[in-house]
Formats: sequence, C-alpha cells, structure tokens
Amino acid sequence: MELTALIDKIISNDSEQKVKKKPEDKPLKEYHGKTPSHLKKMLKSMLTARRVEREEKLLLRKGYNRFFIGCGGKELIDVCLADTLEPTDPFIGYYRNKAFDIHRGSSLWEKMLEAIGDSRSLVGGIQIPAHPSYPHLNILPQASPTGSHALEAAGLGLAIDHPTEISKQSFLPGGAYKRDSVTMCCIGEGSTSSAEFGRAVFYSVFDKSRNFFAIYNCGWAISVSVEEQFPEGDPTTPFEGFKRFGLKIMHIDGTDLKECLKDVQEAVEYIRSGKGPVLADIKVTREGSHSGSDDQSFYMDPVEQDWHTYNDCILKSCNMLVEDGVITPDEIAAMWDELDKEISELSAKAVESFKPKSLEFIQSKVYTYDFEEVKKTWKKYRDASKADRKKNYKAYKEKGYFQSPDLPETIGPMTMRFAINYTMFDLFQMTNDVLLFGEDVADFSGHMIQEKEKQEKLKGKGGVFLVSKNLQREFGNDRCFNTPLDEAGILGRAIGHCYQGRRPIPEIQFLDYVSPAYQGFKDRICTTYQRSNGLWRMPMVLRTTYGGYKQGAGAFWHSEGNLGTWMNIPGLLIAVPSNAYDAAGLLKTAWACDDPVLFCESVALYNRRDWEGVPIETSIPDIDELIPFGVAKVYNEEATDLTIITYGAIFQMARKAAEVAKEKGIHVRLVDLRTVKPMDEEAILKAAKDCGKVLVVTEDRFYGGSAATIASVITRGEGLFYLEAPIKILTAIDARVAYGMDGDAACLPNVDKIVHEIEGLHNDY
Repeated sequence: MELTALIDKIISNDSEQKVKKKPEDKPLKEYHGKTPSHLKKMLKSMLTARRVEREEKLLLRKGYNRFFIGCGGKELIDVCLADTLEPTDPFIGYYRNKAFDIHRGSSLWEKMLEAIGDSRSLVGGIQIPAHPSYPHLNILPQASPTGSHALEAAGLGLAIDHPTEISKQSFLPGGAYKRDSVTMCCIGEGSTSSAEFGRAVFYSVFDKSRNFFAIYNCGWAISVSVEEQFPEGDPTTPFEGFKRFGLKIMHIDGTDLKECLKDVQEAVEYIRSGKGPVLADIKVTREGSHSGSDDQSFYMDPVEQDWHTYNDCILKSCNMLVEDGVITPDEIAAMWDELDKEISELSAKAVESFKPKSLEFIQSKVYTYDFEEVKKTWKKYRDASKADRKKNYKAYKEKGYFQSPDLPETIGPMTMRFAINYTMFDLFQMTNDVLLFGEDVADFSGHMIQEKEKQEKLKGKGGVFLVSKNLQREFGNDRCFNTPLDEAGILGRAIGHCYQGRRPIPEIQFLDYVSPAYQGFKDRICTTYQRSNGLWRMPMVLRTTYGGYKQGAGAFWHSEGNLGTWMNIPGLLIAVPSNAYDAAGLLKTAWACDDPVLFCESVALYNRRDWEGVPIETSIPDIDELIPFGVAKVYNEEATDLTIITYGAIFQMARKAAEVAKEKGIHVRLVDLRTVKPMDEEAILKAAKDCGKVLVVTEDRFYGGSAATIASVITRGEGLFYLEAPIKILTAIDARVAYGMDGDAACLPNVDKIVHEIEGLHNDY
C-alpha cells in the first residue's frame, strides 16, 4: 500500500487503550533484551528508509532524479543486521540496503544528495541512488552487477583471516578489519543464481571464513519467480551438502521483529566463533515493484500482492510494538511527522543548491596514477624494509635458487623470466604486504607443502613458466600459494586483500583466461576508485601472459594478444614490457601504484636470448629505479625514413626488421611504448612528425584493437599534417590464432611481414 496509507493504518491502532506502557530502559526478553528506547531507534531507522524511498519517487516525478529502486519490505532485516553487527564489521551490500545504511549512521543529507546525483555526496554523484560508499561506516562501495559482490565478500573474509600481518606502510596501516570481524553480504534471491555467488559460498566454507550471506528473498527477481530458479523456491538448497563442513543454513522471517532479532543474533554469534559461515534465506516482502521502470501488477497474482501488503515489516513491527506497550500510535505519528518534515526540507535544500559534476571532476576519479606518488610509496616501503639484500642473495645462491650470489642489478644481461623472478624476490623481501597467488604459481601443493625434506630432492614447479619459482619455498605458503582453478575466485580473493590493506599480485596464466573473471575485473576492480568517489582503491597487479610465438602449443586461448579489449576499460593501467630491464622497472612501478595494473608478459620473451640473431637480453635497473608509465623508449632516434610504433614481443621483431631494412638503405626509428595505457602520445606524435611515415605493428587484431588507437593519436590532431603517406597498420588477422608454427606464421605479424610493409611504405610513397 502507499506509504501515507500505511502510516494512517498504523496510527489508527487502538491497542494502547488495552496495554500498559513499558518502561523506556527495561530490557525486554521477548525482544532479545532490547529496551523500548532502543526498539524505537530501530523503528525510526525503518521509517526513515521508507520515507527516503518515497522522497526519491517524488524527485523522480519532478525530474530531479533519473533512477529509483526501492527498499520497501527489507527494512526490518536491514536494521536487525546493522544493530547486531559491530560498527567495525565490513558490509558489502546491494541496492536494497537503505535501512542498513541509515541505522549504521548514514545522514539524511547524504541520502538526498545521492538521490539527485550531487557532486557533494560521498559517491560524488557518480553512481545511481542506493549505491553508497561510506568508509567511515565500513560500508564498502556498491555496484549494480549483483552476484559478483559476493565474491568480494568471500575474498575479504579470507583476507581478514589471512595469517600475514599488514605493515604500517600500508595505505590501511595494520589492516582495515580485526581478525574476528564478520563480513556481511546482502543479496537478492535472484542474484544467487550467479556462478560468482556459488563460488563465494564455497570459498567461505572451504576456508571457514567469517562470512554472513543474507539472501533477501521476496520471491521475485524483477518478474521471474523464485520457483523458476530453485527447488522449492529456496536458494539455499544447492548448498545443503556444505553443512558437513561448517556451513550453517538458516531460514529467517524478515517480517517478524522478535524472530528476526533472535535469529540474527544466533547467526552472528555462530560466525564470530569461527565455526564457519552462515547462509540465511530471509523471507521479505516487496513493497513496490523492482524499480521505477517496473510494474509488478502486470505479472503478480493479486492475492500475492495482498500478501506482500499485509506482511509489510513496518506494518507488522509497528502493530507488534504498539500491542506490546513499547510505543503508542501517537508516538509513531509524531516520529513520522518529524521525519516527513525533515526529509522534505532537506530534499528541497539539496535541489535548490544542486552542485553538478564537471568533466574534470569525473575524470579525476578514474585513476590515481601519479609517478611522484608511486615513488613516494616505493620509498616508504624501502625505508621501512629490514631486508639485507646482499646477505639474502648469497643465501639464495646457497639454496640453489640462483646461479649467482650477487645482487640482481649487478649480474648483467638476463632473460625476462629471470628479471621478473628477481623483482618478485625483491618485493617479497621488502614487505609482507606482497602476496602472489593463482593457478600453479607455487612450488609445491597438498601435503608436499609441509614435506621439507622431500622438497629438497625436487625442483618444484613455481608457475607454468617457472616465473614464480622458489617464492613459495623461500617465503612460505601464506605468501605464495595455489588457488582453485577459478579465475573469478582468484580476483575475488585479490579484491579482499586490497580492501584489507595488502598489495596482492594475482596471476592468471593466459590473457584469455581472464575472461571468466571479466565482470569482476571490469565492473568491480577497475571501477572501485571511481564509484567510491576516490575513497577506496584497488592496488593490485594482475600478472598474465599474452601473445603467440611460443615454443609450446599456442593457438586458441594461449596466443591471445587482444589488448584493445582491456584498453577500453576505464580505471585500468596496462604494461607490456619487451625486455628484462623494462619488465623489472615497470613491475615495481605497477606494484607501488594505487590503480589496478594488467601486467602482460610475452611467453615468447621469457627465455629468449635473441630474436633471429638480435640480442634481447638486458641487465635490470637498480632496486630503487622505477620506470614511469606512459613513457615510451625510442631506439634509432637519428633515423627519419620511417618509424615503427609497437610494444612487447613485436618490438624485438621490429628490431630485427629494422636491421634488415638498414641493409637495404632504409633507416627505421623504433618506438617501444612499454605501456599501452597510459600511452606516450608525445613520443608517438614526435616520431610521426620527424619521420613522416608510420608503421604500427601489434599482435592485437585490427577491429577494436590497440593499433587503431595508436594510429588515431596521430590522425586526430596536428600529427596528420606531417604525414607523407597513409599510416600502415600490420596486425593479427581477424581470426583466432591457429595451432602450430604455421598457425603463428599465417595469423600473426612476423619479421618478414614487417620488412615487407617497411619496403612498401618507403618505396611506394
């Protein structure tokens, strides 16, 4: 029913004439020890949420609000959860948790600013209403792709319970949450059908983390009945087998105040004890359609609509409190009138003083990256480090990890694999805030983790390409460990560690294997800084291999170089080193950066010492030398016949092609971008202006690929007027890479193809 009609119905209750009023501060057993005074505060939060919801509807009708999504029917469970949990317990909710926010301390002014998208709100007016981000209340930033937030919650539960301490140098010194914190996740019953939710529950059970998954079950996911989603319409049925391993499954009536208080307290006590997580199916009503664009009267049985109306948790709670002498209808009326007046006034004030978002404001919330800040972060960790690198590397040599006892920067030229391995050893020595995890990254697994004597007789794995070799053996399974073969779960775990204050390095074996984690990566990790208005950050380095030219199988899903797919994601930085020196320097920068970084490592370069006779081994920079993002490296700068712009493994081919071209009298300048996001536009333009002829070569495909972006840097502005010929682009063909060496030759650029394009560009124009 309409809110005003609901209030009229509540205050018409005449039970006050029959029931004696309870003392304000007397604990009431039937209300789980809550006093009438406290129960009134809970009721006020419920009424406030419903009144804010009404105001959002009014603002929508007036044209000040572009979107509305209601919380009606969920207020009781929201308030019971907020009241029972500690204020320090992290909350990862969804767009129905308005009453939770309010009961935990969100201001009405904030809610009005959120409703109209005002830049002064804590979320900066960047997100639609009901998607808050309140660091001071431990309410983590919300996002619309529901289901995936459950993996965030599972990851945070694991991160909080992780045994390694978080340093004082962390952006969250000592860690954000204490070890016995309950990680609260609320979710609608429809979203529990997602694969992410199933994996989230699995991880919390497998690791016995302190997670509370509260399913708000109103019976409908927009217009899809819960009966069409689960056996018996119960979202907990798929998880009944997990009860053997500590999962507590509960069914809670979210329309009954007394039952709700009792059951929530029982759930929280169970979780905090460390016995395991709780999965609760909570019966709630839907007091209004899914959102402002939905009308449930089109598809819901009128009888069922009536059930929702008469089981409204506010109606039932008010009647119960009145009948038990906790509050009178007059007190409820006065409470309502006060809220109605306050919210109306705040709404009018917000609209009248609306502060819009500027282009500069929005853009400033996408990336944190500033090389000077990166260097400060690096210095902070280095200054605090107690590692004796000289002593440690001598010990590593004695243990057989490396062939030399010397510091890695003094050894001389090396392959890219060793450069990355050495750099990760330096990071691991420097701080416990570094964790590396993923598929097959560890040296040993299972019982062999503890079998130290047996380990000494074995080489150990250390990653499919041996890049993380000996990290687990040296620093332990808490710092470098294998995860289940679940890419979405790997990144969910990484999110949790970032929220707790670490700087993790998750690894996914191949770029195309990131696809199962795409939603979590694109919609959650890379949006965290923006959707929280810069109040939260995700400092992680996602290491992955990419591209073809492997000595192994290659082909579909193992030779993918589609960086354009990832370049299109706001909030993500992308590094693609072509040699040992850049790999080491860029990896340190990536780790000390507060943005998520996709660190792409060409398998073809891991162990190569030369490319068709052109040496590619390099030394690596000093420990405190970092390489800035967005700064290309230019080779053969004196050459002006034409320029090749590229990155990664293709750059080494271009070096060989340039040597061949030089023998034919063509002098080629080479631009190695090193990072494709940010991209060094200045270097690209300078090369185009100086040379007049440009060849862009990438392993990416043409459509939506990185090559077109590189070319457009030149053609969209004044660079166009310096060109002496059309820009030539050489990319992978519009197909997935076929198997075998002939597949690479047919599908991808190579030296011969590059030389052919150089000759054509030089001779035809």
